[in-house]
Amino acid sequence: MKINLLNNILVSFFGVVICFSCITIKDVEDGKIVKVLHEKKLLDSIKAHETNVEWLKARGNSIIAINQDEEQEVEINIRSKIDSLIWINITKFKKKIYRGYFKENYLKMTIDYPEKLYYDGSLEELEKDINISLSYDLLQELIVGGSYMNYMDNKFILQVKDNEYHLLSHRRRKTKRITNNKTKKTADYIYQSWVDPFTYKCKRIKIIYPLSGSEINITYKNWKDIENQIVPMDIELMVNNLNANYKLKIHYKNIKFNLPQKFPFNYDEGDYKSINLNE
Repeated sequence: MKINLLNNILVSFFGVVICFSCITIKDVEDGKIVKVLHEKKLLDSIKAHETNVEWLKARGNSIIAINQDEEQEVEINIRSKIDSLIWINITKFKKKIYRGYFKENYLKMTIDYPEKLYYDGSLEELEKDINISLSYDLLQELIVGGSYMNYMDNKFILQVKDNEYHLLSHRRRKTKRITNNKTKKTADYIYQSWVDPFTYKCKRIKIIYPLSGSEINITYKNWKDIENQIVPMDIELMVNNLNANYKLKIHYKNIKFNLPQKFPFNYDEGDYKSINLNE
């Protein structure tokens, strides 16, 4: 009796494994079919297909909006030495609007409109003041269409839905309990991503930071092969917290890789007022 029960359990177990290994995903437009990968192989594939460059130079248009304010369309230029620094210059009709120089936990920036302001200090202090989870790594992943996997624990729940992979750090029920403060043990973050099964690139990413009450939603679109790197030409970032909602859209017109860059940042401090985070 016990042997029969054990046999039934083993048969059921291996049946599930075999069925899962035979599940396929179909690309409706191109008619391609691929076998569903298990979690470890999928994570390895995602990381293997991340953008791998040393230098980046990009320019394009951007739309910026805060809360219910009218959207502002600007020109954006980005230069970066990966894992070192990021330089961002925003203009409108060739008029300076913003310049930022990001390094690990450090930001130097000037705002020229509507008033001349500057900040020179840690990202940590700025994060506390505006109640948004900021980091150099987050910004770097954003501009290259990254998955953020390298900054997350390698424990995910894998689902397949609508012909794409869905990775979750927490199950939906637990996510709801954490975000509604109905659990004693909270989480530093809650991560979700929707992954293309053919390119292993993330189409969408959601990161919730329960302690700060902030949420980041990222959408990547219009992927192109540039110098053997698959990158999104359109990026949308939505940041929501208890105090404000921020929206940023970037449309790249041109991207170049592995060209050493200069990062100019000259300004007369006497013309600018320091941003006082304690005010």
